[in-house]
Amino acid sequence: MRRHKWTILLAAFFVAVSITSCEEEKVEPNGGDPTNQTTQYFYDLMDDWYYWYQEIPDVDPANFDSPEALLEEIRYEEDRWSYITSYESFQQYYDEGAYVGYGFGSKWDDTDSLRVTFVFEDSPLQQENIGRGWAITHVNGDPVTTDESINELLGANEVGVSNDITFVSPDGKDTVQASFAKKEVSMNTVLMDTVVNRNNSKIGYFVLKSFIGKTPDELTETFRMFADEGIDELVIDLRYNGGGTLSASRFLGEFVIPEEFVGNESEYVSITHNDKRAENHDTTHVFQEDTLGISLGLSRVYFITTQSTASASEALINGLDPYMDVYLVGQTTYGKPVGMYAFTDNAKQYAFVPVSFSLKNAEGVADYFDGLPVDGSAPDGIRYPFSSEQEASFQQVLNHIETGSFDVTKAASPVRPANRVDYNSLRDEIGAH
Repeated sequence: MRRHKWTILLAAFFVAVSITSCEEEKVEPNGGDPTNQTTQYFYDLMDDWYYWYQEIPDVDPANFDSPEALLEEIRYEEDRWSYITSYESFQQYYDEGAYVGYGFGSKWDDTDSLRVTFVFEDSPLQQENIGRGWAITHVNGDPVTTDESINELLGANEVGVSNDITFVSPDGKDTVQASFAKKEVSMNTVLMDTVVNRNNSKIGYFVLKSFIGKTPDELTETFRMFADEGIDELVIDLRYNGGGTLSASRFLGEFVIPEEFVGNESEYVSITHNDKRAENHDTTHVFQEDTLGISLGLSRVYFITTQSTASASEALINGLDPYMDVYLVGQTTYGKPVGMYAFTDNAKQYAFVPVSFSLKNAEGVADYFDGLPVDGSAPDGIRYPFSSEQEASFQQVLNHIETGSFDVTKAASPVRPANRVDYNSLRDEIGAH
């Protein structure tokens, strides 16, 4: 059986160089039941590439009726991220930024209201002018409560699945009740960008949802606008960014890092594999020279983060820290200093995504399993639009820009249990309904 591999390291993994395909040593089918062939292949794959392969128990893969069941049996106890999905869904998301759903995110607030966190441009919610901060109160006439999963209420992720959903505006004055059908949604990863003028200072601000194939083109448009505007400060909002490809996160870093470090072999991130793979695959990735001629000339950057900020997002923050002043505002990040490769079987039925390596920055900072701490604490002000000066996290940034300090009276609200994500499926990586 031929093994195809993508190099990826997201929230569950993100691509370590770029999505590629290569042939590793063959694992021959063991004959008989095709399921046995697949589970044997997956077991051999894990024994070869899994970062914690030494912790894999000795089991007979033929005793498992699916590779998913086998994964749950052999998963290392510290591993919250390895997963298996369909090859088609995986490729569709990373190559095209497409998935089946409604095109919006949600999160429980401190009043037990489930609120819309963002809406993609291709979402059917756009036609009803539903956006960030709207409450989701009913699905098919049933009240939405913290006792139920919104994903279960919305049903299977298949084109045409329809639900009657009731939304209430942030101020409670408007209600929209309509039937929405799931469709193939084309994501925009830059959710919004703007320049905020504040006390003779131009502040470039944008919200980035993920690092996938289309992200570099979208980032290029945003940074061309920032360069034309001549911004004085930069705010990168990663509060819902669960990760993506390492190449796309490095691409963003090359716009941000001070110009003197680009093209001088400045280390972005080093990745370390298990002892079987270390000699041929351990590598260091550096910031590439700017070929687009976009330079902001900034010496500091602000990141807005939450516990949904993971993997490639954390690698970006950690990777820039040795070269400039990096400030984190909001809530401590998720904590995923490891990455994954995605492999497929010969029939291209599955994408196997096991944790395969760990990461560190140029100063050796690694193992941030408890997340990256913030400099200025603030809750996620879901009821307010992105870049609103009333939104608590952006308010903290503005306070620091103007006074040089953060408001210590603000406290980040704890993440509700219903909002906790362990990023152990492709759907968790997509992070949207």
